[in-house]
Amino acid sequence: MPHDKPQNLQQLRESGWVSKTVKQEIRDNLQRLLAAGDELYPGIVGYEDTVIPEVNIALLSGHDMLFLGEKGQAKSRLMRALVRFLDPEIPYIDLPAAPFHEDPYRPLSGVCRQFVASRPEHEIPIAWWPREDRYAERLSPGTKFADLIGEIDPAKLAGGTS
Repeated sequence: MPHDKPQNLQQLRESGWVSKTVKQEIRDNLQRLLAAGDELYPGIVGYEDTVIPEVNIALLSGHDMLFLGEKGQAKSRLMRALVRFLDPEIPYIDLPAAPFHEDPYRPLSGVCRQFVASRPEHEIPIAWWPREDRYAERLSPGTKFADLIGEIDPAKLAGGTS
């Protein structure tokens, strides 16, 4: 890890780093890529006038999304492409006892809250989490929507009945 990045909470505050939600992070990076005219979803072909604009609007609006479709319709590829809208790295409290990577400014777990409250900021170690490690697929390829929620008709569910 380069030494120019903050290594403790005091350095992080002095660096001007700002904590964001994942949705804010995605929106900011998507806006930057749109303004630069970059290709947003490399390798995804045929959805430029349909799916892609809808996904972009949902991301810019901070909406949650559910991808439904037949095999081979680029659902997984599209989800994997969203990783590029995360910041390259984000800081977290580097505490082995922490149950998960904690926002240095807003720790959630008791162990991290207590650790931060009991030490000066220059003694609170910070590490950096790369975007590629932040995305993980929890299901095996080929898992069907019905396997997740049962045999529910998505059209009925969207209409408010099941």
